Amino acid sequence: MHVPRVSAAVAVVIGIAVLLGGVTVNASAAISVRPPPGVPDPEQMVLARADLGGARVTLQRYYTDPDFPSVISYEREFEAGRFGPTAISYLYNEAEVGTSVTTTTRFLANLRSSFGTKQFRAFLAESFATELPAGRLLSNLQIGRPRSLGVGPGSFDVPLTMRILGLRTEMHIAVFKVERVLGYVTAMGEPGRRLALSTMTRLAKIVAGRMAAELAPRNIAPPSISGAPVVGQLLTAATGTWTQSPSIFTYQWQRCDVAGANCASIAGAAAESYAITAIDVGTTLRVKLSVRNAAGTASAVSAPTSVVAAAGAPTNTSPPTVSGAPQLGHDLTAGTGSWDGAPTSFAFQWQRCDAGGASCADIVGATSGTYAPVAADVGSTIRVVVTATNGSGSVSAASEATAVVT
Repeated sequence: MHVPRVSAAVAVVIGIAVLLGGVTVNASAAISVRPPPGVPDPEQMVLARADLGGARVTLQRYYTDPDFPSVISYEREFEAGRFGPTAISYLYNEAEVGTSVTTTTRFLANLRSSFGTKQFRAFLAESFATELPAGRLLSNLQIGRPRSLGVGPGSFDVPLTMRILGLRTEMHIAVFKVERVLGYVTAMGEPGRRLALSTMTRLAKIVAGRMAAELAPRNIAPPSISGAPVVGQLLTAATGTWTQSPSIFTYQWQRCDVAGANCASIAGAAAESYAITAIDVGTTLRVKLSVRNAAGTASAVSAPTSVVAAAGAPTNTSPPTVSGAPQLGHDLTAGTGSWDGAPTSFAFQWQRCDAGGASCADIVGATSGTYAPVAADVGSTIRVVVTATNGSGSVSAASEATAVVT
């Protein structure tokens, strides 16, 4: 049996307009826009077809809302879907990115207070009656008082019951927020079947989770390290660039192998700066930065330093290189790279790595400046480790791996 779609969204919009001063706003007439750069994309904060069993999308768009001081809004509307065992004839959901947490919190509180008044619920009932005149399709409309939704502070659900073509039908309007984003989920169940509050809570939690993920910090440019990788020197971390204005930054320095892999946290090294010690010689160092704002956390790591040298030992300033075709019968030639500290000698060790350039191991006897790939190298990659020595010590650095040997 086909049931005509009831535009619950219009009812909500009318109610909000009354709350803010009695000006009725037709959301469908609002200007369609896309989010400006750097603004969370509300499209990522609403339900998808897959959430409702592949339900048909009947409307989706960005818009600006003149009645709520939002940066950008997004809405998506579905018809004839399922959420688990629950059949849903119509569902509308929306995310509005407000200009501030304070404004959104106040708006949610005022909206819940208004839904709690008889006058507001009477106006909402009147808006339904205007779209579907009583006595024909719609009858016996009853609007309940707001109930706690359990999806963040101040969230609420308004239950509605009615008869459509004589069949009892349940509908809910759920409203909640995450930080400065206001969320709405309005759903109508199949006539004659129950639409539980628990279903609305689960739907709202999906949307709220997507809001939090979109509002959490994201790394745009990774952290970086300044300072010379030499024992006794101080390395200092820069935070890099993040979206969503994180307010808490946590540092963790890590010690890695000469290629900058197999990193492990250094106990107690959790400040913005790190003083290099003798145990770091022959390794590389990087910093992991974890950031937090009110909506969530994120982390990113810096590029590794060059190999740490003992005080006065050589310092690698540009890694070794490998030239030549990685093919049987062709020589590969090592370039030493660039070094500070006036190395007096260089030693070479060729290594065989997996096809991705990882899991490298020394090739026995391959310790000259050139190497000719053998049958055992086919399907692998090759790199060279160069060790530079002066009167104060020795330091090693690895080249990039070649392409796969053929």
